[in-house]
Amino acid sequence: MQNPTNRHHYIFDVIFKELCSSRYQLVSDISECHINYSSVPSDKIDCIPYGLLEEVGVDHIHKEEVRFEKLENSWCFYKTGTNELSYDLFSASFFLLSRYEEYLPFEADAHNRFPAEESVLLQQDKLGEPLVNHWVILLKSILENKYDELSFEDSSFSYLSTLDIDQAWKFKHKGALRSILGTIRDFKQCKWENFKDRWPVLLGLKADPFYQYDWNTSLEHKYHFETLYFFLLGDYSEFDKNISHKNKKFRHLIRSVSKHHKVGIHPSYLSNNEDRRVKLERNRLARITSETIEVSRQHFLMQRMPKTYRNLLSNGIKEDHTLGYSTHLGFRAGIASAFSWFDLEINEATDLKLVPFCAMDITPLHYRKESPDEAIQSIAKLMSKVKEVNGLFVSLWHNESLSETERWKGWRRVYESMIKDAQLNL
Repeated sequence: MQNPTNRHHYIFDVIFKELCSSRYQLVSDISECHINYSSVPSDKIDCIPYGLLEEVGVDHIHKEEVRFEKLENSWCFYKTGTNELSYDLFSASFFLLSRYEEYLPFEADAHNRFPAEESVLLQQDKLGEPLVNHWVILLKSILENKYDELSFEDSSFSYLSTLDIDQAWKFKHKGALRSILGTIRDFKQCKWENFKDRWPVLLGLKADPFYQYDWNTSLEHKYHFETLYFFLLGDYSEFDKNISHKNKKFRHLIRSVSKHHKVGIHPSYLSNNEDRRVKLERNRLARITSETIEVSRQHFLMQRMPKTYRNLLSNGIKEDHTLGYSTHLGFRAGIASAFSWFDLEINEATDLKLVPFCAMDITPLHYRKESPDEAIQSIAKLMSKVKEVNGLFVSLWHNESLSETERWKGWRRVYESMIKDAQLNL
């Protein structure tokens, strides 16, 4: 092809190198290619460019022109021809993976985040589909059917459990003042379960309900999976309520978990408006664990393009797990695989790896108003979508949601059912 741009290089790298585990080469002579990515007809696999990859900057028209049509056992947009590749899969994939629409004007939610309701995938009822994975499977099939010399390795389904530790304990190690104020609050708000349990826990007569680390480890041994833990180490604020990073018991807990699990930083709510806090909190975790911390997930999923990711990169983060919605199950970027981030504002690929999650504990409980049994079915349905494309299913849970207290009674079963379902295909 003639004059490939940064966008071309990026999306071809993601599709062929990252998702197909294959090498590719760009050539200008059509007779030497397998895919003719141009408007010139040939006897190759023709894919007429939509034009998005040749541009610089963002234009609202590209979101307006996202109109899904049936394609094999999936859907696609940016139809440009009637040949084997009648849709520009490369431009469509770039639109979703670059999070193009998140650079356009939108109505933010209460936390100044991009809401699912603004997403073209939700608006057109495709949020629950791993579209890019489907397109890659189709592309590989078309190439293998036309060219005997081409073959691709099949990918395999994988599962990753991630736990955010917003509050390491429900009652313990928070100090006398917070404990007394908490007791008063429980009484005023008629939280009788908390009122009844707080002091027996503080006096060592009962286990703290948020201390679920041993139980999760027993589940890991039973089902043979791994958990990635994210610890919140920000200073106390309205939305950052963990105990102090200086607390000896908390530091011991983190060290204990990090001996057998990968851990990452959970940058605080405040860090989204104060860039320096990411470095501060990352360094706190590094000192506690004596490890280099390169993995993160934003607390409250606080993320704005491209500011948040740039700040993470500048502070040594190489892998982020924030991409997803708390309000909806599904695939924010239309993919069930990890992929590298493209900074659309400067029009360059980056070294930051994005690992999107597709199921969060709060979604079925609070936003979908589902019972545990209904949640099990919803998550199983979503997981079946990922299994169909041999993708990566990432769940986001909290130690709180495993506590079997208050609103989370019965939800351990949802977590274990999800893990058991994942292991059936591993």
